[in-house]
Formats: sequence, C-alpha cells, structure tokens
Amino acid sequence: MNKNGGGAMEHRMRVDLSGEVGIITGAGSGIGRETAARLHQDGASLVLSDIDRDAVRSAVKELGDSGRSVRSERDPGSPKPGRLHGVHADVSADGDVKRMVEECLSRFGKIDFLVSNAGIVGPYEFEETTADAWDRVFAVNTRGGFLCARHALPSMKEKKKGRVIFVASTNGGKPGGYVIAYRASKAALIMLARSLSLHAAPFGITVNAVCPGVTMTPLQRELTENLLEKRGVSFDQYVADRTKSVPLGRFTEMRDIADMVEFLVSDNGGYITGQALYVNGGEW
Repeated sequence: MNKNGGGAMEHRMRVDLSGEVGIITGAGSGIGRETAARLHQDGASLVLSDIDRDAVRSAVKELGDSGRSVRSERDPGSPKPGRLHGVHADVSADGDVKRMVEECLSRFGKIDFLVSNAGIVGPYEFEETTADAWDRVFAVNTRGGFLCARHALPSMKEKKKGRVIFVASTNGGKPGGYVIAYRASKAALIMLARSLSLHAAPFGITVNAVCPGVTMTPLQRELTENLLEKRGVSFDQYVADRTKSVPLGRFTEMRDIADMVEFLVSDNGGYITGQALYVNGGEW
C-alpha cells in the first residue's frame, strides 16, 4: 500500500481492491455514493443499486468516467478501468434484491463484499409516526439489510470468504425522543449484524455494522433545514451549537464512513466481526 497524498487526506493509506467484487445499496447519493467512489478508486468492481433510477445511472456514469485512470497500487503500470453495473432496486422488495444479486453474479461471477447502506429516516415526531410510516422505516432499514444479506451470503459461503457491512447509525445505540422509528430500526440492524456474524463466521465471512454520527448528506441537510425552518433556527447556528457536543469538534463526514468501510472490506479488517463501529467523533 502506498500513501495517498493530498490535503486533509494525506495521512490516508490506499488499499488495493483489484479483483474484488462488491454490491453497494443506496449508492445513488450520500454515503453510498462516496463509498462507491472510494472502493472503485481502489480497484473494486461494483454493482451499485438505488431506488432512484436516475441517481444510480448518474453514479455509474460519473464513477465510470473517473475510473478510467485507476491503476493497481501493487502494479502501477497496470490500468484498472472501472467496472460498474447499476441496478434500480428497492431493498425492501425480495424480488428486487434477488435480481440485484443475480445480476452481480452474472456480470462479475462472485460477490466478495456487500455494503448494505440504503436507508430512510422517517417521521421526526413520535406522534406523527403512523403504523404505515413505522413499517416503511423498518422495511427499508432492517428488512432491507436482512434481504441483502440473505441473498448475498450463499455465494460467499460457497467460496468461504466475504464481508457484510451494514450502515447503521449512532442513533441505533443511544435513546432519544425523536426519530424513534429510525432509532429502533437501526438498533435492530446492529443486532442483526452481531447475530449474523456468529452464523457466518464458520464460512470465513465477517459481518459488522458501521454507525455514523451526524452526517450532512444531501438528504440529511434537506431534512434538517426543513425542520429548522419550522423552528425559526438558522442552519449555521444549528451547526455551531450542535458541533459543541462532538468531542472532535465537527460532524461526521461521508469520507469518514468510506474510510471505515474501506478498512473492513480490505484484508486489514479480516479479524473484525460482530462489531458495531461508531464513527461519530466521540459523541454520545
């Protein structure tokens, strides 16, 4: 591995994922797209899925264009053109997830890792949470993770190798009086990771949950701004006040999550399983 120079990221170590194949859900924007860009840059072949057809098409085009210059860290003279395949899929739909996995196997012949990232927040206030809204949050966040793992695991078991990573949330590990459906669904996802790790370990498969702190993805920023507008609070003031509770002094950034996923997917993370890894700057 070689050091990756450049600004705030000059401390990073690049990994070589040439020959590795993975699926990333919710890859059309936010953390999923950032993670896809990182792993693609590292040389991995990827199936990108999203419920937003246009977003996943855009991600494939953008990353495909940038990936033409990717080269193997172990063999700098060997070009590694980005290999990407986009799939329009709702992770809460069993048939969509089955098709997504089948397309990965058909196109690339294997699945080395799964990053189950697709998720929704749901209602902010408990009183606004209808039974249908509760079910939808769990359908995407928890059922979606279950379905992705259920369909991806057989291929991993067959070759006795694999990585399953669920993108959960710090809110899944701490109580709070708002976004309660979201918190409960992410807590369930963390337990899914911990329990599934025991099932998968005999097959050489690791399973972990990555738990971001407050991360201003485009969706999160939109939701936050809408909520603050109702309260008459400016976004800048909110950020200034909210970051005071983070020991490291800033919100989680999408690249922080990509760092952790990249580590877990690589050989460096091969002995870590059954863990909920909180990437939140120390905030509790």
